[in-house]
Amino acid sequence: MVVVAVEARKLDLPTLSLSSPQVTSLLYDPNSRSLALMHSDSTFSLYPSFSPFSLSSSSLPPPQTLIPGPSSSACFVNLNPKPKFPDCPDPSRVVFVTAGPYSGGSRVALRFYLLGNDGKFGKAQVVCSQNGISFDRKLGVIVDASHGMKVVLCGSVNYLAMYSGSGGKLWLFGVKMAGNERDLRLVKCAVIDCNLPVLSICISSGFLLLGELHGVRVFPLRALVKGRVGTRKRSRVVKGKIENSKMPNGVINPSGESYNLGKNLANVNQSALLANGHACNVLDGVSSNSNVDSNHDAVKLRSLKLRQDSGEVGMQFILFHDSLVEGIKSRVPGYKTKKAMSIQALSHQKFLTLESNGELHLLHMLRSGCFKMRRLTGIIQVQQLAAFPDMSASAQDAWISDGLFSLHKLVISDSDTSEYESDQSCNEGKIIHSSVTGVIFASENIQDMIALAANSIMILGRDSLYAYAIS
Repeated sequence: MVVVAVEARKLDLPTLSLSSPQVTSLLYDPNSRSLALMHSDSTFSLYPSFSPFSLSSSSLPPPQTLIPGPSSSACFVNLNPKPKFPDCPDPSRVVFVTAGPYSGGSRVALRFYLLGNDGKFGKAQVVCSQNGISFDRKLGVIVDASHGMKVVLCGSVNYLAMYSGSGGKLWLFGVKMAGNERDLRLVKCAVIDCNLPVLSICISSGFLLLGELHGVRVFPLRALVKGRVGTRKRSRVVKGKIENSKMPNGVINPSGESYNLGKNLANVNQSALLANGHACNVLDGVSSNSNVDSNHDAVKLRSLKLRQDSGEVGMQFILFHDSLVEGIKSRVPGYKTKKAMSIQALSHQKFLTLESNGELHLLHMLRSGCFKMRRLTGIIQVQQLAAFPDMSASAQDAWISDGLFSLHKLVISDSDTSEYESDQSCNEGKIIHSSVTGVIFASENIQDMIALAANSIMILGRDSLYAYAIS
């Protein structure tokens, strides 16, 4: 008999009046244990060193920092001052970044808040000298990109990605400490022209992953920063397997009216396969090669420019297991095309993808450097996904929710994916059998959720925060 202990904590959200802005979403940085609450008026509340199980009060305390609007997106970026140790970011060196419209939405204003030695977030000065980005002491970093209705930010160790749907571009920045350790330096590394919609972004383990229609596109970060690293023959990716082809990359007709995926599959201009590197090593190489630290104004940094579907720099596109038949299914009334709505890192080699029909897919990198996609057994129709990346554990945990009142803890072990290391076939019929080790029923409708650790989760209800730890 297995005995499971569950620790639970409820924190009431402060409500000053009926017109007070509601909390709409959560962000959390596990390295610094910093919590960010986004409000309905596009403001943010920051709580550094947040631990829900150690609070003495049953109500959430006032925020340490209140960031005024307007903001359409935000993320945390960890800084690693020692690039020789890529998996050890400094917990005190974390930056909270917000994005908002500027000049009527024709440009984007990025604001950077650095966690100081006093344990508080403060507005940071940013050094940037490349075309298309400039710093204003009051407004922040002004990016020459269209904001439109919103932009999407994604942060990782020393890296920041910004996607503008209206402008059709994805910007990749490197972020590091400036010489005085109180300011930041922002380096524009790459600009990707996106002719296909990007639905989700993940940066982890030296890869930039884009969730798109029918699958996930993977770029090696090192190649994006340092440019092209050699060329091989063009290939195409069929359900995770690379085959020879001369077809152009990506889905030809982005309108979704008539996909012929049997002919128009994602091709890859295979660059030399790079090791599973880390973002901090890449950024360190850029700064040292460009002599930014000594004379950033005199040196003209060059950023890579490429098309999303160009097949350059070792890009791979991995289809969902049944996307080959979607060209036929899409003509059936009521059929919904699969979209990669969320990508969460589980380890260096494994990423969990939530697609729009509520199914989960495991994206697994083989020793050859190629990726394969496997569908997980269906437990519920998943609406929300939260994972805590554990690079050393033999099994990875994830939390899934139906978007109503139930929360499930999912476990994926290495034994579930080890058999695919030697399987070079294109057989996507195999399904990974996932295990559910716990179920929690909430008293309020689950609005959002974040993983605090491998065994703990926090969910946002209508009027409260709920934290659970399973041991």
